Amino acid sequence: MNVPARARLFSIVLVLLAATGWSSDCGAAPKNQEPPLPSDRTINRVIEALASRGFGVSRGYFRLYTQDDCPVSFEVMRSCYGNNPAAPYVLFAVPPWPDEFLDPATVNAMGQVRQGYTGTYRLDPKEAILVFGQMPPPAAYFGLQTYLFTREGTFDTGSDTYRWIAAHLPKTLDAFFSPVPHNPDRIQMFASIGNSNNTVIVKEQAGSAFNQERFFISTPDQGMDAAVRSALAAASIDPRQIFTEPVPSTMKVGLDAAADEFLFVMRYAMPNDGGGTGSSSARWRDELPLTVLRVRDTSGRPAQPYGPPVLDERTAVDESLLAADLMKLVAAVNERWGQSCVTGDCSDRAIDFLDLQGSPVNLVGPECTEIGMNCIGDSQDTSYLMTPDFLLDNGYAYALAGTLGTRTGNATYVGLSINDSYLIEGVANIDSDRLRNTAGAYAAHLTNPSKFYLYYLARDCAAIDGLTDGNCFTVSTQQLPVCSDLDSSDCHPLKVIQREYVSKGTARGPDSTLLLPPKLIRLKLP
Repeated sequence: MNVPARARLFSIVLVLLAATGWSSDCGAAPKNQEPPLPSDRTINRVIEALASRGFGVSRGYFRLYTQDDCPVSFEVMRSCYGNNPAAPYVLFAVPPWPDEFLDPATVNAMGQVRQGYTGTYRLDPKEAILVFGQMPPPAAYFGLQTYLFTREGTFDTGSDTYRWIAAHLPKTLDAFFSPVPHNPDRIQMFASIGNSNNTVIVKEQAGSAFNQERFFISTPDQGMDAAVRSALAAASIDPRQIFTEPVPSTMKVGLDAAADEFLFVMRYAMPNDGGGTGSSSARWRDELPLTVLRVRDTSGRPAQPYGPPVLDERTAVDESLLAADLMKLVAAVNERWGQSCVTGDCSDRAIDFLDLQGSPVNLVGPECTEIGMNCIGDSQDTSYLMTPDFLLDNGYAYALAGTLGTRTGNATYVGLSINDSYLIEGVANIDSDRLRNTAGAYAAHLTNPSKFYLYYLARDCAAIDGLTDGNCFTVSTQQLPVCSDLDSSDCHPLKVIQREYVSKGTARGPDSTLLLPPKLIRLKLP
């Protein structure tokens, strides 16, 4: 191509980008948040192919949701969504359509975004969200999906789930059933709308998942899926690189105030390179080489909705045969700490984690949606088991004892999330690499010591190092303010959630009913 022809083509692309809402303003935007100049040929080809079909197209940008965003989120929504500080959410913000309602009550619900963009959005019945770009370097997991964020209406106070939580976990009722703080006509949902696209799904279809260019369509309209795929084909995109997330008919699509409000989340966890400064994964997170486009058909063609969601079946290795060993571990820990037990196996000294995805809590997106429950960013790619609230400032340390899913075959990676229950904020994460072989000191008591973990939480791990074998996490007062009374209105209790991602040999998290609940052991400080 000669120089004048190349210049004309570049001018055409710039006109198309301007017509579709892309801006070349390079003002003082936060790092990660400014879209790159339109030099990438794939971006230009895709936008040109979509615009040539008469679609409205606008371009957004990607950003990270980190702990620094928590104060803004908490001010707006009274929640930080149980974020994982070791694996910040990857989110996007997009320009609203001219006729799209933006709820003032949820502006900056996921942290501050640039003027002219919104981090949450409504969906036109004939709209598609197109996400594409370079996938991250190899890691234990990545997955991306759309969430129902808020909905007009009320929650079902007569449901079994609501009544059980009200009776057994009254202090957490507001976390699971809550209106939008500044718009009581809407309720918080943050519920998955179906199955995610993740590492396993992408690899099975495209042959590889990491360090490759991939394309993801999210739409409530089968016609838009076909049209966007046709445009991508015209841009020479291999169909094996394209993945569709159907927005099910159970969603209330539309751009008016009564319509559902949505949010996109991408998770990327435990990179193989460790994620340290200067690593490939750190550079990927810093640069976020991804593009998001909103694509809208304004013709008179009727929309072709999808049906209701159908979740993938989940399986697991049954861990019940390890129950006796787990109780032996509990008893041995109590003995080492000089604590007497009423029962022979010390079951009186340990509290089971609660299975959040099983009955009666049912923390599963479509089930949450049915009763108006806040699912707090659930995913079918993992299991959730949770402790009650507890304190570290009343003379106790705590041991966490459980099966390690990476050794039982029930997880690609495991995380123990340490949470500020008041803020619903993740303050630290202990992953499966750190949990491996932590029950080794009790090998004489156990048949399968490598299949268990034993980890401690305390205000000062150095003071109890001889009792913990170094497997202890000090929770600082910066991470969790001092509190010695759970009934205090300004208390920030501690809560731990165990997540086990993607059961080996499957595309989803393990069936939580087959997992052995971990134990929380309270230990009097010497």
